[in-house]
Amino acid sequence: MALLDELKADQLAARKLNDRLKADVLTTLIGESTQITTEEFKRGVTKVTDEKVVTTVARFLKNTKLTLENLATERARLIEAGGDATKVDERTKAAETELEILSSYGPKQMTKSELREAIDDFRAKNPGANVGAIMAHLKISFGGQYDGKEASTLAKA
Repeated sequence: MALLDELKADQLAARKLNDRLKADVLTTLIGESTQITTEEFKRGVTKVTDEKVVTTVARFLKNTKLTLENLATERARLIEAGGDATKVDERTKAAETELEILSSYGPKQMTKSELREAIDDFRAKNPGANVGAIMAHLKISFGGQYDGKEASTLAKA
């Protein structure tokens, strides 16, 4: 089953179970995944591929993680100021649930050691490879399965 079809089936199931958060997350994810830009259309892209869905999931995961970081900062600021962090805690719980939902559709993320191993293997096979060549190899071989910022740092080391 294509990933988009799986998302649609899970969205329908979530709606039937009145799981509003999951249904809403999946609805948004499906909507973003099925957007075909003008540039893509000009190149003849008319179908949504699993690769595009995975890229969209990865983008959503990154944004949700960023949201969680910002909420943690906001919570600390509120606590320090003696304010009520109840609303921030509620939003944090929702973002954590959202992260769990999204994680089940994304590719397994490489650990730092797996990423380092992939980079070291590439360097062993291609002595003198620059950071650009390493990053290009990672994108082709492991697209969407690693943190680009972390990969860049490791590639420069």
